[in-house]
Amino acid sequence: MDLRVRLTLLLSLIFAATLAIGIAYLLADVRQAVLDELNASSDLATTLLQGMVGAADSAVSEAQLTELAARLTRDAAIRHLRFEVVAADATQPDTDVGRAPVAGGAPAWFAALVRPQPTALMHSVSYRHGRIAIVADPDDEIAEAWRETQTTMGVLFVMCAGAIVLVFLFLGRALRPLSEVARALEAIEHGRFTTRVPAIGLADIDAITARYNHMAAALAQSHAENQVLAQRSLEIQEQERRHLAHELHDEMGQSITAIKALAVSIRERLEVSDPALAERAATITDVSSDIYARVRRMMARLHPVVLDELGLVAAIESMVDDWNGHHEECFCGVSAPRNLPALHAAARIGLYRIAQEALTNIARHAAASEAGIELRVGADADGKATLELVVADDGRGFTLGQQRRGLGLVGIQERVDALGGTLMLESAPGAGLRLRARLPLAMLLETENPVG
Repeated sequence: MDLRVRLTLLLSLIFAATLAIGIAYLLADVRQAVLDELNASSDLATTLLQGMVGAADSAVSEAQLTELAARLTRDAAIRHLRFEVVAADATQPDTDVGRAPVAGGAPAWFAALVRPQPTALMHSVSYRHGRIAIVADPDDEIAEAWRETQTTMGVLFVMCAGAIVLVFLFLGRALRPLSEVARALEAIEHGRFTTRVPAIGLADIDAITARYNHMAAALAQSHAENQVLAQRSLEIQEQERRHLAHELHDEMGQSITAIKALAVSIRERLEVSDPALAERAATITDVSSDIYARVRRMMARLHPVVLDELGLVAAIESMVDDWNGHHEECFCGVSAPRNLPALHAAARIGLYRIAQEALTNIARHAAASEAGIELRVGADADGKATLELVVADDGRGFTLGQQRRGLGLVGIQERVDALGGTLMLESAPGAGLRLRARLPLAMLLETENPVG
């Protein structure tokens, strides 16, 4: 249950309690009003009857008084009253005997709540033979009070329901920034540090949004600095690799070439005089050639010369050809446009290393029979041009979120971040892995280099 619904329910309970208290107070007021109305009528009738009985004194017979009580009861001008002649030794008249149901549609629960106590409804006037009881009948007053009260109660219920609806709508507006903050936090989780939440004019919530915006700005700055540091670190790494490749080529390559030349010379001189030693010299020649081939492969892995000479697509194709030659159990294909835009050196080597590390992971962990590398130019959700590198395989796959990222994926993520892009993984057990690096093309272009 979200915060908006919980607060609405809590305020609805408060409104309901307040409404119940208000209705209880209203019913108590109605009960007092009914009693006051009946007492006023009874007091007036008592005063008039006392005057009549006092004036007649003993000259009026009991039969005449009984007729007077009946006539007063039938008199329409005297509302809610019933008159009875009671002998001196008689009990109190029953206020409920012969009473009809409440008129006017008043429900029984309302009549029970507002009906005064029976003793409060009775008055009496004494005379020589006994007394005349004046019994107030509250049914008409209760029915009239119900007609007035139900309107008031209806208005209260409508106002309470309207208040709850307004509270629900206001909470939705007031809490909307919190939802925006939640979505913004999710955006930050996916690396979109430029997301901001606007203020709405509520001090407490604006303080939260201001803190979030400050945090997002700090994270954006930190992320930008980390990208610069990562890019610089990768550049230094590539420089070291290039330097090491040159050292291998210049120093070790020349030494191996010299060893091979000496071995060939020894073999040629001893072919006739010492064939056994000549054979050993030939073995040295073969070993030297094998070492030189291995050194060339090491140099290609350290820094692919073809990347600088022929461009990214040719370098990836060359790498894949070499990879297929050493991994007969899995064939890898390449799909790339021939008119790929010219990229700067850092972008070329970064994309090349991402593809290289992805192929290494496939060889080590995927147990795949087919793989593929695809380069394509597209656009993101905002319509900005992007360059995507997709590496997919049909291997064992894994459940995303449950597999700890190894150094290979961590290295790929670092290179993608350094190039200002995003890395997406799609995988499931038995369904292989699809790695997609999406990079902003504007950050990769090199106008001075005509080769992509």
